Amino acid sequence: MKATDTNSDENGPVGDSDAWAAGVLLRRLHQRKHQAIDAALAPLGTSMSQYVVLLATAEHPDSSSHDLAVRTAQTDQSLGTLLRRLVDGGLVDRCAGPGRVYRHRLSASGRALVQHCEAPVRQTLAKEFSVLSPHELAHLRGLLERLAVD
Repeated sequence: MKATDTNSDENGPVGDSDAWAAGVLLRRLHQRKHQAIDAALAPLGTSMSQYVVLLATAEHPDSSSHDLAVRTAQTDQSLGTLLRRLVDGGLVDRCAGPGRVYRHRLSASGRALVQHCEAPVRQTLAKEFSVLSPHELAHLRGLLERLAVD
């Protein structure tokens, strides 16, 4: 069976299935996009990993570390380490919330950095997805949203 078959043979190797091939291709695309955005953001002194957290913090002010970890598809531990660097760098403000929870907001420097990142990230995404028409890209997004539902 070929990876292009639409009806997977349950007895065939998993590596030959469309689902496996689609997952591998998604991972490859994500890595390529991540590297390209890292390169575009390097002159601004930041990375895609930091930008994702800054953007999530901008879009959801007063989020807890756990909420930001969920929104950015990271573990609490890895997000906590990254968030500490952003707080120490003056890009994110942390304030006490209920109990032991801390709430996070962008500082003025963090908001300025997110604004400076917009153009290079937008240009990189346009280049990375340039082989798709706007309609195809919207269709791909819709398919991925269906798959990503919890």
